[in-house]
Amino acid sequence: MTPTVSTEAPPAVASVPAVPEPAFPEALARRTMRLSLLEGGFAMFFINWTSGSVLTGYALHLGATPTALGLIASVPLLGQAVSPLAAWLVGRRGRRKGVAVATALIGRGVWVLAATLPLLPVPDEARGALLVALVALSSLFIAANGALWTAWMGDVVPWKERGRYFGLRTGVLGVVGTAANLIAGTWLDRVAAPLSFQAVLLTATALGLVAAYVLKRHDEPPLDSARLPMSRAFSLPMSDRTFRRLLVFAVYWAFAIMVSSPFLIPYFLNHLKMSYVEVAIWSAISAASALVLAPAWGRLTDRVGNRPVLAVTTFLAGTLLPLTWMLAAPGRLWPIWVSGVVDALVWSAINPGIFNLSLATTPRENRAAFIAVFSALTGVSGFIGGLVSGPLLELYRAIRPAATGWTAYHTLFATSAVLRMLAWTLLRRVPEEGAWRTRDLLSRAHLTRLSMPRPPLRWPRQMRLGRLRFRRR
Repeated sequence: MTPTVSTEAPPAVASVPAVPEPAFPEALARRTMRLSLLEGGFAMFFINWTSGSVLTGYALHLGATPTALGLIASVPLLGQAVSPLAAWLVGRRGRRKGVAVATALIGRGVWVLAATLPLLPVPDEARGALLVALVALSSLFIAANGALWTAWMGDVVPWKERGRYFGLRTGVLGVVGTAANLIAGTWLDRVAAPLSFQAVLLTATALGLVAAYVLKRHDEPPLDSARLPMSRAFSLPMSDRTFRRLLVFAVYWAFAIMVSSPFLIPYFLNHLKMSYVEVAIWSAISAASALVLAPAWGRLTDRVGNRPVLAVTTFLAGTLLPLTWMLAAPGRLWPIWVSGVVDALVWSAINPGIFNLSLATTPRENRAAFIAVFSALTGVSGFIGGLVSGPLLELYRAIRPAATGWTAYHTLFATSAVLRMLAWTLLRRVPEEGAWRTRDLLSRAHLTRLSMPRPPLRWPRQMRLGRLRFRRR
């Protein structure tokens, strides 16, 4: 989500281990890749129904203040600070599956308690505080699960196919997320609160537990990591220069995003007066666009590298995306529908790009420790960004700019936009083997290279998963 021009040095120094990674049996890898699509589908219902407009609307119903809204959006990132502990525990046990499944079950199960908050005979302020606490508790386990899953799938998916596979996965899950948002939006608009929110949260919990069961059926490659002491699980990744450079970019990026991210949905609901269905339609536009754009970005990154693609799309996320939000007004929502396409354009490249770059800059041995530290520090940074977003919004409200139609939300979005636009200066320092320079990607002289025939994705033409069939098109 940042740069457009990245004057980078010649093709970067190798950041992938020189020794090829040990091969995981292809049949098991393909089976796990297929199962990951199914698991991700169930998980998307849980994720979308315990975050975004559902969680924001629930918090507003409970009487949450702007500061509480910022905390609710950011404490999941703080939960990532426990990721190194999960990596250490995995190193001691020698396997990831058991810990990953257990953290998924606990992190999703606690949402049953969140659904009971309206029944408690306590003031609204106390309910808001309890919701923050429950979101934080869930996030401790969900973040640990995410870090382990990243290292796990990094060992499963062949590195030459990561861009295409995770691009495909992003697109498919985007469609599932769209369906989830539309179902929840329709329900919330028609059923009175708090019953509407409670039913959605309880259903989300049940589907999240189903996802954990599917995760348990995944195959796991042998874990080559040595049993590291707790202190070494943190110091080893931090001693790697290439990893530190990526970490600096990612930490800055997480902060820049979270300065405004907690208040995008409140802006839609409170300022633009959008209904839950309209918010779901916005999500649907983004997901439908991502279905087309994510695989295309994946194919491109497999050829030109993740870094130049990230440079371009992060810059767009700091310019074009906030602009579409700020052009909207109550009764004039067409810029929001445009923002759905732009949202897919940038995030369908950024999320897989950062994910793939984190795998490319970490060795297979002790990868869980590297990913855990990456998750922890970016999470803390994002939490700090979300923590300051609420007070910033209150400050901007007190200033009350004279410009007609300009609100504190607009000032907050502009602040985040400036921070996002500067991120590419940090990204250019991250080495990636064989990556193009950003200027080469943007140059017309190199456009012909983008049309070169691409190697086929090595899947069977027809992928079976139960009764579902996925066809390569």
